[in-house]
Amino acid sequence: MSESSSDDEENSLSRKPSEEQEEILAEISDLEEAVPQLSADYKLLDRLGTGTFSSVYKALDLHYHDKWFNAPWHGHHHTSSSAHYQSLPRPPGTKVYVAVKRIYVTSSPERIRNEISILDECRSCRHVSQLITAFRQQDQVVVIMPYQKNDDFRDYFTALPMEGIKAYMRCLLRALRDVHSRHIIHRDVKPANFLFDPRTGIGTLCDFGLACRMNYDTGLNLCLHTLPTAENPHGMSRNKREYNVPHYKQMNREAKQKSMRPSEEVGYLDKDPRPHSKANRAGTRGFRAPEVLLKCGDQTGAVDVWAAGMILLFFLSKKFPLFQSNDDIEALMEIGTIIGRRNMEQTACLHSRTFSTNVPSITPDGISWSDFVTKQNPDLYSVPEPDVRFYPYTKQLKDQAQRQIQELDAPEQTPGPSQKQHEEDIDNALDLVEALLHPLCTKRLTPRSALYHPFLYSSSNRRQREADPMVDEDTDMEFGADEDLDEEVEPEDDEFFPHPFGEGVCRKWHARDEVGAPYVCIYTQDDFDRRKKVWHSLTSGEGIAIGKQPCEFHKIGYELDMPET
Repeated sequence: MSESSSDDEENSLSRKPSEEQEEILAEISDLEEAVPQLSADYKLLDRLGTGTFSSVYKALDLHYHDKWFNAPWHGHHHTSSSAHYQSLPRPPGTKVYVAVKRIYVTSSPERIRNEISILDECRSCRHVSQLITAFRQQDQVVVIMPYQKNDDFRDYFTALPMEGIKAYMRCLLRALRDVHSRHIIHRDVKPANFLFDPRTGIGTLCDFGLACRMNYDTGLNLCLHTLPTAENPHGMSRNKREYNVPHYKQMNREAKQKSMRPSEEVGYLDKDPRPHSKANRAGTRGFRAPEVLLKCGDQTGAVDVWAAGMILLFFLSKKFPLFQSNDDIEALMEIGTIIGRRNMEQTACLHSRTFSTNVPSITPDGISWSDFVTKQNPDLYSVPEPDVRFYPYTKQLKDQAQRQIQELDAPEQTPGPSQKQHEEDIDNALDLVEALLHPLCTKRLTPRSALYHPFLYSSSNRRQREADPMVDEDTDMEFGADEDLDEEVEPEDDEFFPHPFGEGVCRKWHARDEVGAPYVCIYTQDDFDRRKKVWHSLTSGEGIAIGKQPCEFHKIGYELDMPET
């Protein structure tokens, strides 16, 4: 960060209205009084946001360079990884900013413990807000995280270039891939919780206050789909021998008959005597997946994928928000208006529910998400003018300026996409929307599969994967060839995937003690300069193997002669 931009960050409060400044300064004063030790290490500067359960403030880290051990939360992301910026140590003498989250005392202790525990486990995840530290002063809990510069989604979503949209979705899906691999569901994916800088193309998933852990052991066993597994992260349809098929067929017949009743019989019982279904309904209206609205008891990371699909829908339709229901019934009707009654009936059946309606706007077959987007945005296939305010043009202009300084070439005009390229991108984006917003959670793409979709994965990469029989492929998608044989092949996402602790090529030398604390087996020298093997305890975020590479403790000299534990 340059000196001028650093000064802008430090003085951001002065650019806000005077009444808001007074309000923020009062909050900062109250926080410093409630948590006195905070002022010794951090200088609070501004308020970044506020919500139901917490407020977040920008602060200057007073001791980054001389007091803290920062390696665990920086991680070890490769220079070619989109998350390499997380691992870059701040240059000596520079100002380092952090985000200080104050969790309100109205939050339950279990909720606070869960959030901090999940943040701790997500250290080293790409494009995820990293936990630096957390501490408590009586009933006040404060969490410290890196500061991520970002803009309000409403300020750029209609003008962000296609490559910028791809960068947004890649960052978001990489974050979800890494989080889901740790058996965690974010549950509140939305633009406000994904801090994206449209000038750099870098985004960070934040606010894990509603996050929960997936249930891989025993579920409620009421739905007609299985629990998530490593092979099927979103579960799969149960075998018909495992449930009463005639019973469910009868339920569906009765639901269809109700859909044929006259309009005066439309609705649901005001005082329904049936027992209420209980399930995790955490999330924000307009982003809840069908299985959440239908109160599925065995939810998976597919609920986050649905929310990611909604965000891509905003980019393509150039409308935000799109859905503003008052309750779950209205939300189901909004979705049903698009995908149709038959799809809603099939989705409800998957979760042991029925769906019946004779509302005229919900047709039997509905329309595709692609048709919905084109109706919302008739100019979808028109090539937009290059917007030099946003990524990737910001990067191109910076590169041009650098070349001019080095006198390598003359100034160039900012290039834009061709009509053919733009149309291909739109077609691929619409296809990805359909896959991310599949009403059946078991058929929705996983984040990893989405990252290998044609919209986010270059055609030369896809061609290389098809030519290599040793490549592990789980997307079950057909990829077309490309005319440009000279297109640069980027490294695959699998190469940069940070495995959960205890997985990866050096997993046999990783373990946890009785309370779950991580440690690794390493070589060390004894008093007689002889090499011996010892177990070394770690801090969360350390010992993470990335892709096919071992962790930082097993880079050199760890042959297969080390005994397994």
